Amino acid sequence: MLDALNITEEEALGLAELAQHDLAMARDFARRAQAAEDADEANRYARSYQRAARSYRQTLALKARLKRDLAQADAAAAAAEDAPRGRPGRAAIARRMQELRTALTRLAWDEAERPETEQDDAAPDGVVGRAGEPDYETFAGIRDEIDGLVTAECLRDSFCDAPLDDHVARVGSYLGFFPEAIARWRDLSDPPPAAFDHEPDLAWRSSA
Repeated sequence: MLDALNITEEEALGLAELAQHDLAMARDFARRAQAAEDADEANRYARSYQRAARSYRQTLALKARLKRDLAQADAAAAAAEDAPRGRPGRAAIARRMQELRTALTRLAWDEAERPETEQDDAAPDGVVGRAGEPDYETFAGIRDEIDGLVTAECLRDSFCDAPLDDHVARVGSYLGFFPEAIARWRDLSDPPPAAFDHEPDLAWRSSA
């Protein structure tokens, strides 16, 4: 288990380098958004800024998660019992997968509905928002991440051990959702069917 969590020194340096690139991109897009005279151009740069800033937050969250998981793995290994623990049943796993996916999808839609200037407290002055239009591209991208994470999570023997709210908080924090939104995920609305018509834009990093 510890071997699966550990990363090499080169990988750790790469993670730090990714964070530096994301921060540099966020700053560059923020500068371009503030300098743009055309509203559409400023709005496009603002959206790119928000995505770069989100990627930066996720990289920092991943570093924190690795540190926390290693500490938890050390503690679990020290307190492990001789007898192996059985995995939860199929029904319990399927129910938790559905509940977790529902919660995370609501959080993703809540973020997509936020105006660009409200998504990040560090949004630069002068950035143009979307005038209430949901960010379907962001929602599609996060939804794609959620699918992969839920699949990876369900492979853990401890998948159903924690209460649902704690599980949502852990995975939601890793995805970079706002803590206040995570705390009230049960009160958030489900996304409309039309929101699922959009596919993730895998080339957003190269967008201007």
